[in-house]
This record gives sequence, C-alpha cells and structure tokens, in this order.
Amino acid sequence: MDPLSSTQSPSAKSGLSQAALPASKQDGNKVTPTSPSEKSETITISLSSQEINQYTDAMAELPDVREDRIVQIQAAIESGTYSVSSQNLADKLIQDLST
Repeated sequence: MDPLSSTQSPSAKSGLSQAALPASKQDGNKVTPTSPSEKSETITISLSSQEINQYTDAMAELPDVREDRIVQIQAAIESGTYSVSSQNLADKLIQDLST
C-alpha cells in the first residue's frame, strides 16, 4: 500500500514530505496550498508513514555508543572477570563475513 494518497499530484508521486512543501499550509497530516494560483490539492500522509517517521526520529535520538555497556566491560576487564567465548567469537566473525 502506498503511504501517500493524493489526487495524483506530481509532488505526491515523487514522495515529497510535508517539510518539502514550503508554499503550503500544513494542518496535522494534510497539506493544502496557500496560494490561489496553486492547484487545489490535498496530500494525506498515512498513519503507517507517520509511525515510520516517529520511529525514525526516535532512532536518530539514540546514542551511537552505549556508554553503560562500555563502563560495564571496562570494569570487568580491570577486575579480570571479562572473558570471551572463542566459539561465540568465531560464530560472530563468520556471521559478519557472510553478510
């Protein structure tokens, strides 16, 4: 199912988001033209597309580095309790090389 439904406008076909339509009035999930010279078109962003945007924004806010995990591993290394299973390491290496 197409996440954008419209009256077949060129901007809807190209998948432009609300932010890419600066000459339009944005009201919730609908974008309508503000200029009388523009064609009267309405673009409705589907609920699925809105959810994807929310998840994408949430993922962008996550840190690239898990500081808590780094501290935990550093403490285990310093105390001498950190160990790596050679079988798990080999499995991960093979998995990474096969992708």
